[in-house]
Amino acid sequence: MRKKKLKILLSVAVLLFLMGGSMLSFAQDRKMRWIERRADRNFIRQKFNKAMSQYEAAAEYEENLEFRASLHLKIARLYFMIREYAQASEHYREAMESYPDLLGTDDVCEYIDALRFQGNNRQAEAICLNKAYKDIYSRSQRFQNTLEALVMQHSMQEELGFSVRRLSLNTEHSEFWIGNYEEQPFYAISYSKFNDPGKLFFHRTHYYALNETNDPQTAVCKPPKYNDYLRKIPVDLQNGPVAFSRDMSMMVTTVIEYDKKEATVEMADKKFRPFRTKLFYSILQNKKKRFSRYVPIFSQESTASYAHPYFLDDGKSLLFTSDMPGGYGGFDLYITHWDEENQIWGTPRNLGSQVNTEGDEIFPVVYKERLIFSSNGQPGFGGYDLFSVFFDQNGVIPGIINHFPHPVNSVFNDYYMYPLDLRTAYFVSDRKMNTKDDLYYLHTMEDLGIQQEQPFYGMSEENAISGGALLLNGAAENVCSETVALKQYAPEGLLMTLYFDFDSDSLTSDAVRSLEHLADVLSTYNFSELRCDGFADEVGNDSYNYILSRRRAEQVIDFLKRYGVDVKFDIRAHGRIKLTPEEVKKELESKHWSEGIIDWKQINRLARRVEIYNIR
Repeated sequence: MRKKKLKILLSVAVLLFLMGGSMLSFAQDRKMRWIERRADRNFIRQKFNKAMSQYEAAAEYEENLEFRASLHLKIARLYFMIREYAQASEHYREAMESYPDLLGTDDVCEYIDALRFQGNNRQAEAICLNKAYKDIYSRSQRFQNTLEALVMQHSMQEELGFSVRRLSLNTEHSEFWIGNYEEQPFYAISYSKFNDPGKLFFHRTHYYALNETNDPQTAVCKPPKYNDYLRKIPVDLQNGPVAFSRDMSMMVTTVIEYDKKEATVEMADKKFRPFRTKLFYSILQNKKKRFSRYVPIFSQESTASYAHPYFLDDGKSLLFTSDMPGGYGGFDLYITHWDEENQIWGTPRNLGSQVNTEGDEIFPVVYKERLIFSSNGQPGFGGYDLFSVFFDQNGVIPGIINHFPHPVNSVFNDYYMYPLDLRTAYFVSDRKMNTKDDLYYLHTMEDLGIQQEQPFYGMSEENAISGGALLLNGAAENVCSETVALKQYAPEGLLMTLYFDFDSDSLTSDAVRSLEHLADVLSTYNFSELRCDGFADEVGNDSYNYILSRRRAEQVIDFLKRYGVDVKFDIRAHGRIKLTPEEVKKELESKHWSEGIIDWKQINRLARRVEIYNIR
């Protein structure tokens, strides 16, 4: 009996001990959640220093590894938004090392940007190369643009005929937009430290008249003054661009909203959405000469954002950007029309797959039948770039999308243009990192929107339906629309394979020796036609690699011609291609790699090649 009692008492003691540990763990978990919620509230109130200290404390004491990694990712995103890139990159690293799959493609791009914004290009390149060969990244145009930015950062060449000057009115704050009020241009400044990477909204915005003293030709700039009317806009609605109809009878503004009851900074579906934006409008009441109460412009999805309003067609139509359901991915450009009979705005219509991509398209402007917009989903130099396409009353005119060259576009974010005429404009860029977003003045020798030498195209119909990747060059559509294994390009008649260095079309010394030997052999045989097939690896975008693969084939042909080979030559450029898993495995096994250190450029050397075929 005594043994039985002792056994029961021992069981109870163990149970109480376990319950105590569980209760302690529960209490600690509850405390961490409480600290995080307090940090959320402080971040929403823009008490950033206090909020980030609380987030850091929550991460330090979080014991669950998955929760800790998720918290590191959240902190990284927040640091990125307030432009503290050193702290952001450190927390991105912590999250990636703990749970690599936790980071989405946008997270990886922002991690790379955080590193390159600090000048840490070597580490940024290492992350790029580690990810570049995975399908999810090779199909992401934003990732390809980020990679392109690293490659081009120190080799950008200005296009002749384009002159750019930074305006003298710029400050350490964000000058992010120019509008028009009664034919008087005015500009917007955000005095908040917060920097929405999507450029959707800008806290603590003030609007100032853009006077002649602000002209880039003027050495001295007077302090800016408020436009008198803009003072009357409610503060809660001053969070981005403001659109006025030409007759000044209607205004559209941007409001930031979040769940005030919950007051939390959300993390859902690997997307970070602490705030959402909505479009509100007001109609001028003629008798009182005042605008009516601001109301939502149309029914808007609670979980989506709407931003960047722009009137056209004398205020009867409105362009804007949104990530509402049913788009091609990210933020798309939409148009809505005013229903005069019912005095309401109609159902928004997506502008379509020629301009919209799986990335983000923002800040639409129409001038002289040209739609000018920004995109990080079209092929560009990195971040947002500026593009134009012809536009009429029916929408986007099918054809070519024009990419503005450097110095308009850069490896940073270039995201809004305000044309003054067909050869002059203002635009916004954050290329000068220490002053955030700045206004620039552009003068061109040719009209804005004229086709450049290398046209860009939107998504093909097939890819638009599937929400898939971009085709960056119409001529390359059949060969660049998918990645293929190298082995299918080895039919009978293959004479020689030559390999090239990374991002180069120059013949290596080995290639020169091989071609000299081939030329000697060809002179003793009766060949009538040779075909050179050029290839490139997966690093970089499709358009660039298609051109690179062709240049490699041309280099081979030029060498053989100079060596006296007199036959008919045919070129086939295949652009970037993907090694099969077996080929990658073979390359990995061909050398001894230090643990965790793999030179992916070397691994992928088989893709950088030209194959020479005998065509009989």
